[in-house]
Amino acid sequence: MELAPHVYAIAEGAFRNMIAYSEDQCVIISGESGAGKTEAAKKIMEYIAAVSGGNSSSIKEIKDMVLATNPLLESFGCAKTLRNNNSSRHGKYLEIQFNAGGEPVGAMITNYLLEKNRVVGQIQNERNFHIFYQFTKSASDEYRQNFGISGPENFLYTSKAGCLDVPNMDDSREYADTLKAMSVIGISTAEQDQIHRMLAAILWLGNVQFVPHKDDDNMSQITDPDITAFIAYLLESTPELVSKVLVSRTIETPRGGRRGSVYDVPLNIAQAESARNGLAKAIYDRLFDWIVMRVNQAMQARGEARYIIGVLDIYGFEIFDHNSFEQLCINYVNEKLQQIFIELTLKAEQEEYVREKIEWTPIDYFNNKVVCDLIEAKRPPGVFAAMNDACATAHADPKAADQSLSQRLTACSHSKHFALYDGNFTVKHYAGDVTYMLSGMTDKNKDQLLRDHLELCKGSSNSFLQTLFPEDLAQDSKRRPPTASDRIKVSANELVTKLMQSQPSYIRTIKPNENKSPSEFDVKR
Repeated sequence: MELAPHVYAIAEGAFRNMIAYSEDQCVIISGESGAGKTEAAKKIMEYIAAVSGGNSSSIKEIKDMVLATNPLLESFGCAKTLRNNNSSRHGKYLEIQFNAGGEPVGAMITNYLLEKNRVVGQIQNERNFHIFYQFTKSASDEYRQNFGISGPENFLYTSKAGCLDVPNMDDSREYADTLKAMSVIGISTAEQDQIHRMLAAILWLGNVQFVPHKDDDNMSQITDPDITAFIAYLLESTPELVSKVLVSRTIETPRGGRRGSVYDVPLNIAQAESARNGLAKAIYDRLFDWIVMRVNQAMQARGEARYIIGVLDIYGFEIFDHNSFEQLCINYVNEKLQQIFIELTLKAEQEEYVREKIEWTPIDYFNNKVVCDLIEAKRPPGVFAAMNDACATAHADPKAADQSLSQRLTACSHSKHFALYDGNFTVKHYAGDVTYMLSGMTDKNKDQLLRDHLELCKGSSNSFLQTLFPEDLAQDSKRRPPTASDRIKVSANELVTKLMQSQPSYIRTIKPNENKSPSEFDVKR
């Protein structure tokens, strides 16, 4: 008798197929936000850790570390949203490495597209990343005293959206799990201190407020210099330098091939708030990358790795009332994953039926390669290429860059899957039509770290902060740095290449209702 589908059965099948056929495996988990992708990924990891062989201390250590990545990356990479109390705000591909005997000897995590904008703002009734609430509610007395930590209601980045608590989530207990996971991974006490120091600096940056300068409304000044002085203490810099990078920007005018004149250009309130938020986002983004790097160091293979089982837990397709650059990137990655399903399953299986002259009823399906090309192609230019051109030609003014983008997107109008109108554009995705707002698109795509912020962090006396920003200040800056769309395009294609080299299994998670209830099933959905 055939049993109902079960996550453990998928995990068992992938593990047994790896052993039996000596082939790498991957499990691709899909579904909308709140449908259970992250929980399914955790169950797969738990099952594989339980059934795979090996009783040596090193193999047990790897199993413990693999399981410890869940609470650690959830606290730093998940947040409460309107649709999901534990929504993954990043993509994660975990590769568990096995020796010839099917024993886990190592693992590696690849991180995709952290939603760093969440650090500085959330829509009403959503939360920042879990770690900020865990830290502010449950910090040790030492952290409270040394880093100026109090409840989340006292920090703008955690309180502005009006949601401090999540039903059925104990932030204090979760924080204990996070600290335990850090210890299992091997993150030292000194490193944990530095992680919390950076979190405190981010929280205090959010409390920096600006007013018009007394001499000029087009300039800004900080309302409370004591806050910037405390941030300087946390970043181990000087109050003067911290204040300077928040209310002004250094501009260098080129002079032929030589260094030109350098000016300090004052920022108005909106620009100063953007600079403050940019610094906070940069520190958190680099901190998250450091944690993933540190996890990968700890999980390096203890022996020869012959096979891999990969588990992909990534954002589901998103359609909101207001969709922007983040949704475009998320939906683009989902289009690429849909291509894998088409190529490896629908197309390949039916071509095999033709070769073997098996009678069957052909399955009609939409090949979404045209949509992927619409977004990522260089010739003719797709949406990403149009964005990059707009950023390059109108780099100083975000509004001018958005207008330039609108003009350049007319080149995409040849596609029946694209429409441009009234400051928006619509893409006909495989999962539905999504309308994206042009406003702010180019600025988010540019995603550049200001040189002033880089100099602040690299000039700090804090060696940990310096480590987060390894760029060379002296390197030639003539070459255009990669944009956010460049990076997600490279990451998505590298992910597709990895997945195409493995035998896939699929888990489709289904969200039963919009009420986050475990006991309701809405048949109309």
